[in-house]
Amino acid sequence: MKRTLAVCAAAAALAGLLTAAGPAVAQTPGADADGDSGAARCTSGPTVLPSLPPDARGGISTEGVHDLGPRGLAVGASGGLPVYWRGERLHRVPLPEGYDEGAVRAVNRQGLMAGWVGRRSDGSTALFSYRPGAASVRLFSVGVARAASDVDVDDAGRIAAVDADGTAKVWRDGNVTRVLALPPDAGPGTVVTRVTAVNARGDVIGAAEQAYDGPDGFTWSSFPVLWPADGGPARALPVARAEYLVHNMAEGIDDTGRVVGYVSVSDQFDPEGEPWTWTPPYQDHGSSPGVLAGQEEGEFGAISPTTGVAVGTATTHREGAPVLPYQAQLWPGHGPVLALPSLAADRDATARAVSDDDRVGGVAVDASWVAHPVVWTCASRQAYAPQGS
Repeated sequence: MKRTLAVCAAAAALAGLLTAAGPAVAQTPGADADGDSGAARCTSGPTVLPSLPPDARGGISTEGVHDLGPRGLAVGASGGLPVYWRGERLHRVPLPEGYDEGAVRAVNRQGLMAGWVGRRSDGSTALFSYRPGAASVRLFSVGVARAASDVDVDDAGRIAAVDADGTAKVWRDGNVTRVLALPPDAGPGTVVTRVTAVNARGDVIGAAEQAYDGPDGFTWSSFPVLWPADGGPARALPVARAEYLVHNMAEGIDDTGRVVGYVSVSDQFDPEGEPWTWTPPYQDHGSSPGVLAGQEEGEFGAISPTTGVAVGTATTHREGAPVLPYQAQLWPGHGPVLALPSLAADRDATARAVSDDDRVGGVAVDASWVAHPVVWTCASRQAYAPQGS
């Protein structure tokens, strides 16, 4: 279930980007639990969801849709605050006293949400769980670092994240049920840096990093880590590139154990990023479907639970050349990576979440440089190969 890439401010205007429009799609009726049109309705291009006033104190790195749930449910952040949408109706998550920012990062098929909240006054943060309509959130892991605000929840209600003490853990009903230890063969100086996703059976995926200055010199590495649902020991997935300062990042895992992410010289995939997949039984270093035609970099931030569709973002960021806008992308699990329509030419769009009912969620910038939370419905029917590919 999961997803995530930080979206920077709107990219500079581009010379020569080919932005062919995606195909139009048919309309079919559908409604969610609130009576709003939801997942069954097909639209052409990204659907703009309502949003709160922009947060002048922060950028758009957390804005938009972060995950997708049942019956047209979407979760994320707007105006720097945690929110969710039922169809096209916005709802604010009630903040605990003293907290003034946050995001909902994940939701399961029963509608249980997980995310983080923070206080700008002292920089403290906490993880939370929440059910739609509840009067308040349930806080846990108070004091967690902002960098560790990745959190996911599976369909059994297990929530996985890095705790305030730097240890990766699983919670259920507010109680720690599992400590996610490092792989037995992890070397000295290795720490879990992120916990990014949990699938329906309870497999947890994340990332670890080793930085150790030993008698034989300095050692550095970055690799994905899988904690199997059966409680067995963690295992490091074979890395795509075992090079200094090359990050091998796992971002999503589906119900079969297929893992998606990216390989990059930065943990934000910029520059020289490449989308990547690892497939059970993880005997090799994985593979890449390549980057989106017309772009030079890309990542996968999420994979659907059962349909094998991966989504993410592509761009080009070459020294001395114009920076191309972020382009939302979709890979059906075979063939080339495809583009998703943007709100406007030469404007950013990024995909962070994908569901089995063919919705994709993310954020997109309009012609006036305003960022909006968006959902692509019938996304695979809108995905297209850029002209000239």
